[in-house]
Amino acid sequence: MNTAKNKLIYTLGFLGLIPFIVSSLAELMQVESLFGIQPLKLLITYGAIILTFLGGVLWGRALHRAESEPTNALLVLSNAFAILAWLTLLLDSSAWSLGLQMAGFAILLFFEQKLARSSAMTSYMGYYRIRLILTSAVIVCELLVFGNHVL
Repeated sequence: MNTAKNKLIYTLGFLGLIPFIVSSLAELMQVESLFGIQPLKLLITYGAIILTFLGGVLWGRALHRAESEPTNALLVLSNAFAILAWLTLLLDSSAWSLGLQMAGFAILLFFEQKLARSSAMTSYMGYYRIRLILTSAVIVCELLVFGNHVL
């Protein structure tokens, strides 16, 4: 992958952390609203969107590899993560929503790395390095807020 594209991937990935960091910090600092919305709601809705987006990456890889590899599992997993993300928006419990999102992000990363080893995903391993960093940061943000609501 060329350097300019690699730089763009890293830049967009880390910019995508900003809503997680800002909404988590605002929630922990007991800020009542950001842009007229409760920080916890911002965190959960943004988390659901990103979990769905990352699940969509599996769908894209399945379409890309459909002729050369079996990809039914990728298609099913993609939809499972979208439904999980949607469910986190429907729950009345922020603790459950955050817990399910954290689990979803971790499981999605696990499947992506497992699929990479079996060549069902891109062999560009730099992607998985950045995914590990970004996923860890997201889980830490959500875990801090989760701990604040459960404890």
